[in-house]
Amino acid sequence: MDDETLNLYDDDDDEYLSGNEMMNQNEDGHDSVQDDSASAAGNRGRRRRNKRRHSKCWKHFEIVGDKFPDGTTKVICKHCEYSYFIDLSNGTNTLLRHSRVCSKNPGSTPRSRKFDIMDFREMIAGAIVEHDLAYSFVEFRRIREAFEYANPSIEFWCRNTVVSDVHKIYENEKAGLRKVLSEVPGRICFTTDLWRAITVEGYLCLTAHYVDNWKLKAKILSFCAFPPPHTGYSIAMKVMELVKEWGLEKKVFIVTVDNASSNDNMQGVLKTQLRRALVCNGEFLHVRCAAHFLNLIV
Repeated sequence: MDDETLNLYDDDDDEYLSGNEMMNQNEDGHDSVQDDSASAAGNRGRRRRNKRRHSKCWKHFEIVGDKFPDGTTKVICKHCEYSYFIDLSNGTNTLLRHSRVCSKNPGSTPRSRKFDIMDFREMIAGAIVEHDLAYSFVEFRRIREAFEYANPSIEFWCRNTVVSDVHKIYENEKAGLRKVLSEVPGRICFTTDLWRAITVEGYLCLTAHYVDNWKLKAKILSFCAFPPPHTGYSIAMKVMELVKEWGLEKKVFIVTVDNASSNDNMQGVLKTQLRRALVCNGEFLHVRCAAHFLNLIV
């Protein structure tokens, strides 16, 4: 681990302290001590609290909102807007590591950082997800030659390791979204649809819609295989399973679906399952898809 990672705080603390918090230096170069020991202790406590904000990472990150009940805090990269949910009492190594590899950070140059295989694996996993690449991408001969050219000491990894890395990204993103949804002050609306592929395999998608800081947000909660039977009851049970998995059964407002007859039955089952948690006993739960209406008209 390099010196930059170990040194989480800036050395020039005097640049950030002012007033009673600034420690005066005597002629011998030692810190002077105030006569009032209680006041000195208070100043030291304030310096320790402020010092946590002197880490170099805060030049690249900002805190969003208040601390969550579990002690974690949401922080966002100022360059790429990537977000983390971390416990700041455990240090800022994760944020420092991201600032060194952030592609949009003008200060992150290859000569200013040491090669970290874990960072590199995380970047490759992110690229595979974003560009829809095969897990075997890291096993391609030309790709390995390029990796070895960039770093002759690199240790290659297999597709199974990529699967694990991608799954970690998914779990981290899911945990972050779960925290965000749990903090939504109002109700959440859902849209769901079911269709069959050309291979006759069924798929179900569930999307959550909510307002965050006066901005409408839409997040896909699940896109999963859904084998037959595709009855209203089975669809309702699957939707209930997903809603409970995300802990949103008490936040459901409306569910928008198309005009398939099975969806009418599905809404009836959902009302029975969620009646106590619904607004007006579920009177507004069922909303038909306007786009599907227009498609039928055309």
